[in-house]
Amino acid sequence: MRDEADCVTASFVVGYRSDRLGAHDPPERIAAFVNADPDRRLGVAGIDPLASSAFDDLAGARELGLVGVALAPADQGCRPTHERFVRVLEWCAEHGTPVFVNNPGLTRRESVMEFARPSLLDDALRGVEGLTIVLGDLGRVFLDEALILCTKHERCFAEISTLIRRPGALYGGLLAAHECQVAHKLLFGSGFPGERPERAIERLYSANSVTGGPVGGGGGGWPMVPREALRGIVERDALRALGVDAIVGGPAGPPAPARRTGASLAPNGMA
Repeated sequence: MRDEADCVTASFVVGYRSDRLGAHDPPERIAAFVNADPDRRLGVAGIDPLASSAFDDLAGARELGLVGVALAPADQGCRPTHERFVRVLEWCAEHGTPVFVNNPGLTRRESVMEFARPSLLDDALRGVEGLTIVLGDLGRVFLDEALILCTKHERCFAEISTLIRRPGALYGGLLAAHECQVAHKLLFGSGFPGERPERAIERLYSANSVTGGPVGGGGGGWPMVPREALRGIVERDALRALGVDAIVGGPAGPPAPARRTGASLAPNGMA
């Protein structure tokens, strides 16, 4: 694996596990990749709540120094209101661990699309104190639900990697977020290696160009996503926003007090 993210200060390396789909990025593999460039990488463990080892996996990922947990309810066939799913969320809240929710296999027949509904996380965001969630899948399904959830809950964010290679969806998703007044809850994600971070940034700043007007605005009557909103996504300190409690720099190990940066982050740094 190569890291091409030279234009970002740090990136999340996001693991994935779905026993239902037969997919598993072991936390040890994520930690090894992080340790190859610990100044710029933070690891996120893919956890399947329905796996018998789920809670041992959580503890093991923490011991490896991984700073987040990735869940894929649709791909895992696990409704977000399921007892085991909620218990994983409670564990993450207790340990100050942000939860990335995305479903890379959503188009697979075995993936349960209904379980990708952001509204199914509403109860947990209301009831689990200290829970931080980052929604993926933005613009693939249930965009309005995702934006409403970000509006309702202070600790709910969304990342844009699923929009970045689809110009029309990118423009529509960013405009919808701006009109819902939640553009400040969007985090930069390139979806690397599917897209290089520098190219993802170029696409983001060019989002308004699909209207037929100049990149900066004025597209024949179409509403524009303000330039400052686009810049905010690129420049937002996602580490601080998510409360990631780990030093960027140094081998993976038990979490330590954070060194805050003005980082632009690519939450799906590795698929």
